[in-house]
Amino acid sequence: MRDIFVLGFFLSSLPICFVRPFYGVLLWTIVAFVNPQHLAYGYASTFPLAEAVAIPTLAGFLIFNRGWRRLASGGFILIAILWIWFTITSLVSAHTPLFAEHAADTWYRWTFVSKILLMTAVSICLIDSFKRLRIFLLVIAGCFGLFVAKDLPFMILTGGEFRLYGPAASMIADNNDFGLALNMTVPLFLFLARTESDRRLKGVLYGLFLASIPAVFFTYSRGALIGLVAVSFLMFLQMRKRVALIPVIVLAVGCALVLAPQAWRDRMGSLGSGKLDPSALERINAWNFAWNLAGDFPVTGGGFDTFTPELFRRYAPGPDVHGPHSIYFGVLAEHGFTGLFLYLLLVFSSLLSIFSVARRARSYGDERALAYAIMFRLSLVGFLVSGLFLGRAYFDYYFAIVACIVVLKHICEKDWTEGRYLGEPDPIEDEKPADELTLVEEQA
Repeated sequence: MRDIFVLGFFLSSLPICFVRPFYGVLLWTIVAFVNPQHLAYGYASTFPLAEAVAIPTLAGFLIFNRGWRRLASGGFILIAILWIWFTITSLVSAHTPLFAEHAADTWYRWTFVSKILLMTAVSICLIDSFKRLRIFLLVIAGCFGLFVAKDLPFMILTGGEFRLYGPAASMIADNNDFGLALNMTVPLFLFLARTESDRRLKGVLYGLFLASIPAVFFTYSRGALIGLVAVSFLMFLQMRKRVALIPVIVLAVGCALVLAPQAWRDRMGSLGSGKLDPSALERINAWNFAWNLAGDFPVTGGGFDTFTPELFRRYAPGPDVHGPHSIYFGVLAEHGFTGLFLYLLLVFSSLLSIFSVARRARSYGDERALAYAIMFRLSLVGFLVSGLFLGRAYFDYYFAIVACIVVLKHICEKDWTEGRYLGEPDPIEDEKPADELTLVEEQA
């Protein structure tokens, strides 16, 4: 029955993806984050939903899209350059004898990352208004809000004894990656709630903001905990009414600590003990591997999925392979210093765009643009800080936030040039609440 429902819903939506490609982007986002096919147990669990949604969406995009000019933005140009470099490093790796053994894995990963970057480009072209941007962000927040709401009773009933994981066979299946994603979503819950006019939805978003804090705790991820501390600190600095945020954070953290079992306390207590446990040693081993490999192949690295047992025996102090354990060392090993430079250049470009939008939004009195700019900045901080210890460099969520930054800058420049939002009330606060699907249809 579950298989019929999952497949029935998505297959019946495919014609809409073609005639309304923005709807297809939303549906693809749900598939990417929620991985709904794995909620089923039969034939639907192996059905390629992502490809099924992407094909009619791309076809409709090519036929109906009129936003090609946005691909000339600096943000997407850097994405395209990075994409080209990924292709070059994959070609070099496949034709280098030392790396030829994982050539098939390299091209598989290149195809996977290319799909993400392609849908990032489609999103940049199709999200052309604040309404569409808001809907896109509400869909993302809704995906992770579903996990938080589902896990909240589990956390309470078990006293936080067990780790929280994301959906199976997804990019956030691991507890560390799930914690990373939640850190990126905490700012979305808060700032979407602050700019929401529907009181019921506002309350739900605030509730999810509170619940997501203990959820990060009970992923048992120390990298995610460090990221949460960084996001919370910057969030406190950005808030105008900072005092109001203190009891909220204290309440959420207090509930988490009260529920925390001894196993959680022991694991987090190692952060300040000065002793390196096996997990920390694995990270250092992986980072040494990445640095040593990049020393021999500084320009192109070893290509995607170069973290193999054979190469670890050659370049790492220890033989155990546990992945890159860092977005930065992961890119360094797989794409060399050149790839790491391009990757960081995209990060810095995105941050500079956000600072530029925030500065101009303040001068124009555009509170909504300012809130969105701060929201994206904090979400990026959650990714960048937690990513110091987690190997999710090609996270589709990260590229979705980069796409949102490109879109926000374009929308704001257009509105400000046309003289809109210059000291006027926030249109979101004045609009009557509308059904999200209606908004999708009106704007598609």
